[in-house]
Amino acid sequence: MKDNVKSWVIPLWIISTGVIIVFLIVAKRLLIPLVIAIAIWYLIESLSRALQRIRFRKKNHFRLPRWLTLIISSFSIIGALVLVIKILLENFKTMAQSIPKYEDKLDQVVEYITQFFELEEATGYMDLIQKVDIAGAVGPVFDTVTNLLASLILIIIYVIFLILERNVLKVKIRKLMRTEGSYKNFLQVLGQINESIRTYISVKIFTSFLTGFLSYIVMELFGLDFAILWAFIIFALNFIPSIGSITATSLPLLFSLVQFGSFGTFFLLMIFIVGVQILVGNYIDPRMMGSRLNISPLVILVSLVAWGSIWGFAGMIFSVPIMAVLIIIFAQFRSTKFIAILLSADGSLDVKKLGGKKEEVT
Repeated sequence: MKDNVKSWVIPLWIISTGVIIVFLIVAKRLLIPLVIAIAIWYLIESLSRALQRIRFRKKNHFRLPRWLTLIISSFSIIGALVLVIKILLENFKTMAQSIPKYEDKLDQVVEYITQFFELEEATGYMDLIQKVDIAGAVGPVFDTVTNLLASLILIIIYVIFLILERNVLKVKIRKLMRTEGSYKNFLQVLGQINESIRTYISVKIFTSFLTGFLSYIVMELFGLDFAILWAFIIFALNFIPSIGSITATSLPLLFSLVQFGSFGTFFLLMIFIVGVQILVGNYIDPRMMGSRLNISPLVILVSLVAWGSIWGFAGMIFSVPIMAVLIIIFAQFRSTKFIAILLSADGSLDVKKLGGKKEEVT
């Protein structure tokens, strides 16, 4: 009987995984706004906690009430999100109107490169460049931002319900648990998941914003057109491990080559922008993040490809926190603990168990 049960385990895992993947793909129009709303909710919670720690009177230690900090945090973050999307749409519109000018400059750059390197069949390269539809390439990016704006209402609704549900969630969980001990243990595991996600989102937003802001200053000093748009692209792509920072720096650098038509300016701008990436990515980010997520670099790369295939750009951004949550969940059960060990950075697990104690596996 036991052998029959074991023989069904692997097929059940395969079928379950397939069903989950199909569900994630089919329902992504509803799930992606929900995941974005959860990320915004974590930001609101972090800002609300920070505001509650502020003391306005030395003697009475007056602090802002919880409901007021939530309102301030919600309006601040959602307002900032709407403002950013509005600025991006205006920049995309301006860029679309300027495309013919940059197409002419692109032809000049290609002609200069073919002559400088004495490339044969330069005419063929020119014909290939002329066939490239820049407007068609910018179009999908514009559509992505437009779709985000269209989903903003749904995201805001999700955020509102998440804030409202927070107060009754603990009550619901308590009624689901049989004993007080089980309830407290579950809250400990949930707290570790919250801490991992909150740490990742907070640190990543700060470091990505710092990278984008410093890059914006550099690009403005060089006089690069659409500097604020390139800065936002750098900010967004820095959430994608490894390839995100490479792509983020390549786009404004290639555009500078088209705008200025000078390799000297291109290389000088590259030194500064890549320097910002190295400073923040190799020094500031690791010091703030530490090794709290405990995810293997290979797993990060594979999850980046997998979630990118399922949810596209949004999946790439959220691949790391999703894997961090999965490691914590898999570590709770004996049958899935081996998966958590394989996904971890060094094979060790330092997670809170539903039994109430931290378990360290080496």
